[in-house]
Amino acid sequence: MALKLSDLKTTAHNDWCPGCVTGETLVVSNPSVKEIQSVRPGDRVLNASGEYNRVAAKIRHRYYGPMYRVRAKAFGEIVATPEHPFVAVRRIWGRHRHNSDFTEEKVEASDLKVGDYLVFPVVQTVSDLGYFAIEYRRKAKDTRSVSLPRKVPMNDDFLRLAGYYITEGSSHRRSLIFSFNKDETEFIDDVESLMSKLFSLKGRVDVNGRGANLVFNSSYLSEIFEESFGADAEDKRIPHEFMLLPMSKQKDLVRGLWRGDGDFKKSKARYTTTSVVLAEQLKMLLLRQGIVPVVQTEAAHGNHRTAYRLYVSYWRDYNRLAEMVGVPQRRKNSRDKRSSVLKNGKVYLPVSSIKTFQFDGHVYDLTMDDPSHTFVTSVTASGNCGDFGILNAIQMALAELNVDPSNTVVVSGVGCSSKTPHFIKTYGVHTLHGRALPFASGIKLANPNMEVVVEGGDGDGMGIGAGHFVNSGRRNLDMLYIIHDNEVYGLTKGQASPTMGLGMKTKSLPLPNINSGINPLMLAIASGYTWVARGYSYDVRHLKDLIAKGIKHKGFAFLDVLQPCPTYNDIQTKEYWAGEGHLDASGKMMPRTYKLEETGYDGVVHNPDEAEMEAKVQQAVLKSFEFGDHTPIGVFYQNEFVPTYEERLAKRSPSYKTNPPAAQEIAKPDGSPAANISKLLDELRVV
Repeated sequence: MALKLSDLKTTAHNDWCPGCVTGETLVVSNPSVKEIQSVRPGDRVLNASGEYNRVAAKIRHRYYGPMYRVRAKAFGEIVATPEHPFVAVRRIWGRHRHNSDFTEEKVEASDLKVGDYLVFPVVQTVSDLGYFAIEYRRKAKDTRSVSLPRKVPMNDDFLRLAGYYITEGSSHRRSLIFSFNKDETEFIDDVESLMSKLFSLKGRVDVNGRGANLVFNSSYLSEIFEESFGADAEDKRIPHEFMLLPMSKQKDLVRGLWRGDGDFKKSKARYTTTSVVLAEQLKMLLLRQGIVPVVQTEAAHGNHRTAYRLYVSYWRDYNRLAEMVGVPQRRKNSRDKRSSVLKNGKVYLPVSSIKTFQFDGHVYDLTMDDPSHTFVTSVTASGNCGDFGILNAIQMALAELNVDPSNTVVVSGVGCSSKTPHFIKTYGVHTLHGRALPFASGIKLANPNMEVVVEGGDGDGMGIGAGHFVNSGRRNLDMLYIIHDNEVYGLTKGQASPTMGLGMKTKSLPLPNINSGINPLMLAIASGYTWVARGYSYDVRHLKDLIAKGIKHKGFAFLDVLQPCPTYNDIQTKEYWAGEGHLDASGKMMPRTYKLEETGYDGVVHNPDEAEMEAKVQQAVLKSFEFGDHTPIGVFYQNEFVPTYEERLAKRSPSYKTNPPAAQEIAKPDGSPAANISKLLDELRVV
């Protein structure tokens, strides 16, 4: 049976993360917004580029310590741990004058200043729909409901009707009901006209005091609208596909929504709803129209539920909205100022206050399966580390190879990366700092038929574990070792790891690094590893392919993974590796990283010829020194003509192949030991 990715996921939660937010933080997801504590791996959420991408993992952490309550103008507040990285822009001109340049960077909560800008993206994805499907099955006993068309055009009429229903509609058994003030005859007439035009349904008006209910008998349409748009006021929502429609189509949806729950008074337009999802979705719709609303929450009191209000007061925004809704525009006055800046497909929201307080409870973070490794909350875009991109690539590779989880083990040492065995549904061993390789070697020697994957950090493997790294390489056991290489000790606050270059100074170092950096690829080649490669944690698909190749390789495979650490390494960031770094032969600027396989490079030894082996080793060593502005990723060296350690043992002791230690009996059927060690004990006895 083919192995699915979900078969390799566990229910374990991470108990540490470098920067997190509180559980009630709203995340902009597909198809709605939801609290981060409710987000699941596989969900699609918005990233800082305004695109929807898949969540690779959710991190939950029990945290006690200071928290930062950051309030941004217009969109409200977010609560985060001190190290949580926000996508932000530093204020250049001071608090009372906006920047002329908006250079985005990741800024920790503790490093933000009042006046800096938090960044919120405008959705960039556009996907048009020609029709809205009407799917239902006729009920044998339902004689009152007329037949409906199987689809209706996704046009201005239908979208305006959807807006009316979302704000003023409800479903009751066999009826669809729109509730208005009895004086809102224009809206009542409009809904009657739309229902007749789109569905050939006629309604009746039931007046009760100041209210008027417009009732349409159709159990089918009632069920369809309830499923698509929600039933109760707190449950109302806009279908995700409507959120991606072209801006021109969304205008009539906004018109219907505002006619239902919006009003224009004095110099402000206000929209009120008890659905937090709808409030956030309307905010996203307005941003696409170039309108930045101010979002406020009114706590529940008395018989009133929690209300979410959107205000539009800046005169240009007000007039754009007034034109869509069909009400008179107004003139600019001296108080018309918008505190935020809308440009580059982003909203830049000035930080208005930062407060700290003590916290004791669970906090959360997400890891995204996309190059930006960012997700968007209701206030701003946030960043995170790349460890879980590597985790996802490992899971994808194991699934693609259809490994047997019961015959696979993942071994790790100590560090940010070393919780990985907890998240993969195979056997797992979380060992000591620097000791993952000897543990893994023992497992492989005891059971050579088992698939063994070892992984850990650069400090774990190149520091305290360096001796084991060298000795394991010369044995050439048939397994894969993956290093998460971010050049810092991320678990212990960002000290320089053995792979950090001489003179580098990250934000976590008081002075530049005083030691030279190890070249892991060259060390691996010199130590005898027979497959040596480098990957990049934000290119998950390419990394998955490399991991699969490393697992399939006959011999000891080593994979060094460039893994930006946004918390402590502010030099080799995602933006650094994705940026331009070198000139090609024609003088054109090229990306800082490039794939070896796309250049015609061949690191494979094709014949058991000493000259070819030596040439390929020399080629790989030279290539390993390309780093920085011209950094290759891919397979540097591959040689399957070197006998594995298991093959050497089997040649010395033929029974090893058919009867390795793990297959040998350790007890007789009655439970007594199978081995007789009395002679050994006699020799060791002290007389």
